[in-house]
Amino acid sequence: MTDQHDKIKRYLDEMCSQVKAREVHTDLRDELGNHIREMMLDKEQEGLTQEEAAAYAIEQMGDPSAVGKSMHKLHSHRVHWGLIIGLISLAIVSLFLMWIFTSNVTNTTYQSMYNNHVVYTIIGIILMSFFMFFDYRRWKRSAWWIYVLLNTILWINLMISPSLFGTTRFMTGYGFVLDLTTAAMWVLPLAIGAILMDKLRFNFGVQTILSYIAMVALPAALLFQISDWVRLVMFGIISLVLFGWITRKWLYTVIATVITACIGFLLLLTTDSYNRLDRFSVVFNLDDDPMGNGYYNHSIMGILQSAGWWGNGLDTPFDRFKTSYFDYPGVLLIDVFGWAGGIGLLVAIIWFVASMVKTLPRIRDDFGRMIIVMITSMFALQMVYSLAMTTGRVPILSVVFPFIGYGNHLIFDYAMMGLLLGVYRRKDTVSLKNNKSRPTTTPIQ
Repeated sequence: MTDQHDKIKRYLDEMCSQVKAREVHTDLRDELGNHIREMMLDKEQEGLTQEEAAAYAIEQMGDPSAVGKSMHKLHSHRVHWGLIIGLISLAIVSLFLMWIFTSNVTNTTYQSMYNNHVVYTIIGIILMSFFMFFDYRRWKRSAWWIYVLLNTILWINLMISPSLFGTTRFMTGYGFVLDLTTAAMWVLPLAIGAILMDKLRFNFGVQTILSYIAMVALPAALLFQISDWVRLVMFGIISLVLFGWITRKWLYTVIATVITACIGFLLLLTTDSYNRLDRFSVVFNLDDDPMGNGYYNHSIMGILQSAGWWGNGLDTPFDRFKTSYFDYPGVLLIDVFGWAGGIGLLVAIIWFVASMVKTLPRIRDDFGRMIIVMITSMFALQMVYSLAMTTGRVPILSVVFPFIGYGNHLIFDYAMMGLLLGVYRRKDTVSLKNNKSRPTTTPIQ
């Protein structure tokens, strides 16, 4: 039996030598080794000796080098060219729209925005390239450090940074501005999910639920103190989405959503010193405050009515509202290129989100799937609301348009997209032995 075992081991060694992704060697040994043993058992039952059965099974498997090369093709890194081409297209549209804005606005304050936009885009693309090649599983090993560090920075910045438009969301230094609440909105759900995913899925109970609530409550309290309600709400929504997806306890998720919504409404009702509720109520009757909270809604609807199918052209005059165009790239696109341009953007966004969703079934690793769910949900949430604001029929909030809107949120947009592409890149090279939801067997060593 030892001789047969050595023959199988040598066969598997030669086969694995052709596969560069060492992480899947154990899986391949397990799978092919079991297949060889099954053929041996069948032949032994037919009357062959163990030596004859082993020789037959190895012969049927084929040349180990050829098998190894075929396995290498199956287990190599992948590039999602469709999403990359889509990102490049969005970057070009974004830069073109910002060029139109800075070329038409007369206020010199806005003239430098194009250069800033280019810088944010370049930094974002560099980070995207880094995270594409970054082993996303390291995120899980560093999740506690990331969680503690970012919450600490949020707390310190709350203490030392001056308030800007009623919030302390930005950290400044050396001429650079970092949007901390946007960083928290993106990074903290990933960290919390990485820390508690296994416990929520395999050890679900009151203690685990309370742990999740506590870990979400800390950054939520900091975002509330910072007074960034938009990022707070999006952080809460994504935390609920992750809880539901990880646990598959949808009834609990619905109950948690209702409770969270009630608490949020009561807090907004009792602590709102900036009349945020007026932005919601005004959409029900825009004529009540046409030059106040309803001004932006009226302006957007007026542009939609005047744009027609083909727009007002590149030389469209700028009025008071249009000096804020950098916050509403979708409206600028429709004003210049008409409803045809808006429909084109809508189709592109639907295709882009659908392409991200389609990557999910191809990912075998649970942690990688969690990353895809979180990033896709966040992008979809921002894109859908940004498109809704383009109609002028919803409250105008500081929800940015990913990849197109102006601001250093672009850095996080591209970085998170790079993380998603990194998960996809490694989808065929991650060992299932690291996936606790899948049973494992002992391979031939």
